[in-house]
Amino acid sequence: MTIALRSASLVLAAAVLGAAEPLPTKDQVASLIGQAQNWLVAQQQASGAFVPGNKFTLGVTQLSLVALASQPLALKATEPAIAKGLAFTAKFRQTDGSFMVPEEGLANYCTSLQLQVFAATATGAPAEIKAAQEFLFGIQNAQAGSINQGGIGYGSRGAGNEDLNNTTFSILALRNTGVPASDPRMQAAVKFLERCQNLSAVNTLPWVTGDGGAVYSPDESKVNGSWDRQAPTPDKPAPKLASYGTMTYSLISSYLALDVGKDDPRVKAARDWIAANWTLDANPGMVKEKEKQGLLYYYTIMARTLDVLDIDQLDTKAGKVDWRAELFAAIKKRAQTAKLPDGGEGVFWINEADRWGEGLPQLGNGYLIQALKRIHQAL
Repeated sequence: MTIALRSASLVLAAAVLGAAEPLPTKDQVASLIGQAQNWLVAQQQASGAFVPGNKFTLGVTQLSLVALASQPLALKATEPAIAKGLAFTAKFRQTDGSFMVPEEGLANYCTSLQLQVFAATATGAPAEIKAAQEFLFGIQNAQAGSINQGGIGYGSRGAGNEDLNNTTFSILALRNTGVPASDPRMQAAVKFLERCQNLSAVNTLPWVTGDGGAVYSPDESKVNGSWDRQAPTPDKPAPKLASYGTMTYSLISSYLALDVGKDDPRVKAARDWIAANWTLDANPGMVKEKEKQGLLYYYTIMARTLDVLDIDQLDTKAGKVDWRAELFAAIKKRAQTAKLPDGGEGVFWINEADRWGEGLPQLGNGYLIQALKRIHQAL
């Protein structure tokens, strides 16, 4: 559906489908984006970082740059906040081409995010981009016969510890900086994606039940928030891994980025899972009392995925829902307001289920500014 057709359908969709939430206008979404960006820019430190202290400073700054430099309301690379942020991240380039804080062990995430920064800001020397790309390929599992072959992990835990989340970050970064989907290493990643999908047509691992969703890795689900892998032992059979929201959206986004068609059976099966498990109150599939872990990233990867799928409504068990209206309402409801140094008002987000860094409001803004921009683009 073209942008023009989408815009023309706003009022009709709300009236005919009886959406629980009204579709926002582009101006309403842009207003919330503006308040969120103003708050985030106000957090920038003298160093150029967007968060004080030492916790996830590089990654949060990179995520902030990607959010601020994306359309609409994009800040240009020459604007002070972006220029200072770029100078800060440049200090973390390593001799192997990666961008990282060595003691954090997040080489893949930070290198992938830096490639996203380069793509969003149209910066980065060709040699610098190439070196970062080759670093990511260098930590890709190339062990023949490994269930994790083709996957990419943190870059600090050795082969056999690859996961879908890390792999998704790498795939999007590599594609956004020009690596073709036809590259054999990217095609190897497709096979890894299949082994993370709960779909017997492409995955013969013993835990597969066939619901179409996705898990964290071929031998770990993480629906209980655990960091412990669940590989079988002689006295413990292989567990039945459960699908959950962030990974299923990540799976679809990765398939699409690698030129797997929207009507491909693998994508259709994952789409059926998200329709059957539609909710904005939790990261669906996560166990009780941990279901809000990863919620802000869930919103972000949802918005990206559904925008790329170019669909407006989902047929869920509760009926048709317009994801743009429902997601905007959920994001707006969770926004917290704050006065800015210039007297204006900004908004920020914190996930009280503080896992995976979502207790940091700067991380929350980095995620949800991107989600809001996807909503704006989809209207």
